[in-house]
Amino acid sequence: MAKKTKINWTYYIIELTVVFIGVTAGFLLNNWREDAAENKMEHKYMESFYNEVILDKDNLDSLILHSQLKIDNLLNIIKQTEVVNKPLTEELAQSIVMEIMYLEWLSPANDTYEDIINSGNLNIISDYALKEKISSYYTFLDEVSNVENFFTEHMNNYGFPILYKNYHLLHREFINADSYKSLEFTNMYLGVVALLQQNNEKYKEALAKNEELRDELYKVLN
Repeated sequence: MAKKTKINWTYYIIELTVVFIGVTAGFLLNNWREDAAENKMEHKYMESFYNEVILDKDNLDSLILHSQLKIDNLLNIIKQTEVVNKPLTEELAQSIVMEIMYLEWLSPANDTYEDIINSGNLNIISDYALKEKISSYYTFLDEVSNVENFFTEHMNNYGFPILYKNYHLLHREFINADSYKSLEFTNMYLGVVALLQQNNEKYKEALAKNEELRDELYKVLN
């Protein structure tokens, strides 16, 4: 009769435990490395967002100031003419042309947002509320761009054709007095004033959202 081999269960249990601990430790170490890499990437994104939001803040501050000065200058011309029923002089008409020929638009620093969207890394931002604020901010900047595009279309389709027809850009003079005293010219620059005011309100809203996002990013980084 064959002799039964005694199985050393203790040995196998120990071996199995060692293998389990080794696999688990490797899995945990790998997860730790991935988490560390993601945390490092998230921090770099936050730094980039913060730096670009600061650039936007400076850009918006300058844009709001210059736009308001342009609006004030144009409104002052209106007060000197339409409000008191005085005819528009060529000197004032020249000032109008100079104000509306040189327009500034917002150039947002959005490289980081485009990168995180195009790379599919938006979910790397662990703070859901912060992620929503970032998305909301850049979505609003698109709204600002849409308002600016409406202004550009107005000028391309209506404003600039009137100027090109009535104003000699090289000599900086009107073809005749009737050209700047016409209802067409008046409606054109009054429309510009309204659109400038609309743009500036959007810039101010963008600045408020910018400040809110800057504060949140600062808290995360510090």
